[in-house]
Amino acid sequence: MTSPLPEKTEPKLTLEQLRALPRFEKDFSTPEGAILCLEDACRRRNIESAVACKHFLIEGILMLLDYDDNLARDPEIRQRNAMLAERTYRREITESWPNLEGVESFFLTHEPYIDGVVVVKELRRLRDGSYEKLNVLVANTRDGWRVLFPVTDDEL
Repeated sequence: MTSPLPEKTEPKLTLEQLRALPRFEKDFSTPEGAILCLEDACRRRNIESAVACKHFLIEGILMLLDYDDNLARDPEIRQRNAMLAERTYRREITESWPNLEGVESFFLTHEPYIDGVVVVKELRRLRDGSYEKLNVLVANTRDGWRVLFPVTDDEL
């Protein structure tokens, strides 16, 4: 699955207001914290840490639901799809790590998407002072929150 490109945007809040928003710990106790963990793993180019921030089984089920509800119910297909999603992620991310050096992340809101999954509205301030907006799906698992994938406004 190809992730949508972040959308360039102009924030409705000033930088001072953005920096005054609630801050989150870099851990798996909140959806925002899970995103921060993944961003940190990407900055360090640590593939095992990045993979630990994600949940490929839930990600794969959501992808299958877009195609066929019956496929999403088959445990064997779900497992194979999760393995394929992880393999693809490992290959794509290590071939082209995102450059997050000097990027500031601000979390505007998170809203329910489906049962156990929220969409986090993230605004990133890039090194050049421009901004990009992301909608990131994050799942609440028995091991804490885990990042799934970004979606477009149209997919919400």
